[in-house]
Amino acid sequence: MRVVLDTNLWVSGLLWRGLPWRLLQLAEQGLVEPCVSAAMAAELAEVLAYPKLARRLRQLGVTAAELAQRAVSLASVWDVPDFDGDPIVKADPDDDIFLRCAIGVRADYVVSGDGHLLDLECYAEIPIVTVRAFFVREFPRLIP
Repeated sequence: MRVVLDTNLWVSGLLWRGLPWRLLQLAEQGLVEPCVSAAMAAELAEVLAYPKLARRLRQLGVTAAELAQRAVSLASVWDVPDFDGDPIVKADPDDDIFLRCAIGVRADYVVSGDGHLLDLECYAEIPIVTVRAFFVREFPRLIP
């Protein structure tokens, strides 16, 4: 099952325990396939290097680059062409990278905590859900 995760879900899953972390465990087990584009991987690497995350990285004994590499190793990296058309997410066009990736890889879900994406509920017949809603739909036995 192909899923596209937004950057905040990756950050939460890589740095803390909780449902995003459990979702990454499903990827390790081969039960889900997180898909990323080069633009998404670059954004994740940039966010992981934010100074506000430095303390947590030190606590875990990892660098931002190591975590970005871990994310890429858990994901399938896809060549998703850039698109110069009108934005999909008018309130935050930067979120378009997740939807473009989802379309390009024929994802089963976009999993997000971003209100702009969640407000769409679905795009190109791809459900956009919270991580909890994803677990309720696909892995209810794993919800604590």
